[in-house]
Amino acid sequence: MSLAIVNARLLDPASDYDGPGAVLVEDGVITVVEHGAAPMRAEQVVDAGGLCLAPGLIDIRVRTGEPGAEPKETLKSASLAAAAGGVTTIVVQPDTDPAVDDPAMVDFIQRRGAALGLVNVRAAGAATKGRGGSRMAEIGLMHEAGALYFTDGDHVIADSRVLSRVMSYATAFNALIACRPADPWLSEGAVATSGELATRLGLPSAPAIAERIQLERDLALVEQTGVRFLVDQISTEAALEVLARARGRGLEVAASVSINHLCFNEVDIGDYRTFYRLDPPLRPESDRR
Repeated sequence: MSLAIVNARLLDPASDYDGPGAVLVEDGVITVVEHGAAPMRAEQVVDAGGLCLAPGLIDIRVRTGEPGAEPKETLKSASLAAAAGGVTTIVVQPDTDPAVDDPAMVDFIQRRGAALGLVNVRAAGAATKGRGGSRMAEIGLMHEAGALYFTDGDHVIADSRVLSRVMSYATAFNALIACRPADPWLSEGAVATSGELATRLGLPSAPAIAERIQLERDLALVEQTGVRFLVDQISTEAALEVLARARGRGLEVAASVSINHLCFNEVDIGDYRTFYRLDPPLRPESDRR
């Protein structure tokens, strides 16, 4: 069986190409990628009508309720939503009940995802037992089981000694560690960024510097241990400057950002719009830009 998708706008990150093109798929495998408006013959031809055609997206931060809170979300419903949005690989966060903090849990999630056959389902392992921040989880065994990276998700590992041990151990496997940059004491209970708007609305808030403070600590430990590191959801201009300096020193660090923080700012909270209560909170327009 051959399928040709023609008259598409190709977005090819491997070659940095963005323009017209076509793709030939034979027996489920992409065999030809043509740049330009070239005709293509196949058993089935689909005219994309100028729509975008790109490799499947990968969502590295997916939260589901399975296991433990299936009424909220299941691996099946998350996979269906992902496929509908062009996401072909999802990485499930370890904030389930129980937490994904041992190889059996990693194996369960990946076997369950494979059985569904909808999208590629992978797991991120917890960095500490139960995401409690006090005892290192079984990182080596989870890495062997297929965990893609290790994180406590929204829970900040406040104990620097514990995080240093996690990073040092992960270095032996070349494993990736991800941490949320938010000082837990400055950020506790905050729903907005400190400033005129939060004061006027009477909202509990945290200063934007809470992100930079935690990031500075995390990157110091990265420099000490040499671990591969992902900054989990950066949202302020000051933190970007810290990240740039770290990369300039040769540290292997990257950062993720929420689409919400690229599209909205704190003014969108408006008259207490609860659906704009985010973690990290929305920032001023100067940070969004």
